[in-house]
Amino acid sequence: MKKIIICAILICITAGLYCENASVVMVGNKIVLESDVRAKMKEENKEYEEALRDAVIEKMLLFQAEKEGIVVTSEELTSEIERIKKRFPDEASFYTALEKDNIPYAVFVKTIEEKLKVRNLVKKNVVDKIEITTPEIAAKMKELKESGGYTYYVKLKWFQNEPSAQDFVKSFDSKKEAEMEEGTLSREEIMPEVLAEIDKISPGNLSSPIKIGNKYLVVLLKDVKKEEASPYQLYLKARSILQNSRFEERFNNYLKELQAKIPVFYCE
Repeated sequence: MKKIIICAILICITAGLYCENASVVMVGNKIVLESDVRAKMKEENKEYEEALRDAVIEKMLLFQAEKEGIVVTSEELTSEIERIKKRFPDEASFYTALEKDNIPYAVFVKTIEEKLKVRNLVKKNVVDKIEITTPEIAAKMKELKESGGYTYYVKLKWFQNEPSAQDFVKSFDSKKEAEMEEGTLSREEIMPEVLAEIDKISPGNLSSPIKIGNKYLVVLLKDVKKEEASPYQLYLKARSILQNSRFEERFNNYLKELQAKIPVFYCE
């Protein structure tokens, strides 16, 4: 059972302001700082509680990766760093971005190495243990074929609360549309609660705000097309759907296992 112990209050020198270097949580021997949570809130547009939860999960996985001796080869690290650099116009732009965010290169490299450790841990203990049988794939292919092969062309935007989502819908225009993320989904890939709302609207229209967990989603339906897929395309889609479903289930169960054995100390 996860241990939750209230530790001593950390006093900041400047009254009324949070201390960026204050410890919020200790996960095993890993510390989640207030600055970690604030950065995640800003980068991923999350509320404090959600950002804190995700930061704890990341540290928990990193702690377990190091406990199991998960290593990252120099080739893996170099390849990932180069992949990230390619997102920038040139190498100078990459270093300028690091400098702008006040991130030393050594810290950047360490962060990437830690993320790769976690990725390798998840591959070892979750992904590599997923089993999908041929009969399961065949059954899913049949289900996909019978569902009609509809493809939904959509644009999405997430909101932290319902009023923000409602305001977006009420003041929707071309500028608002440019803020949305474009996507193409099969009917089977859409969450039931989202599909129920999409089925109520015609192409070119917005859905009402849809509550998903503690967030709200607005969908712009661009088009719906019925497309006949080849047997190979059906196979790939069926396997992908099963793989994603099994991964989510196994990953959540794996997190529960880690929570049961890794001490987590919350500071207030």
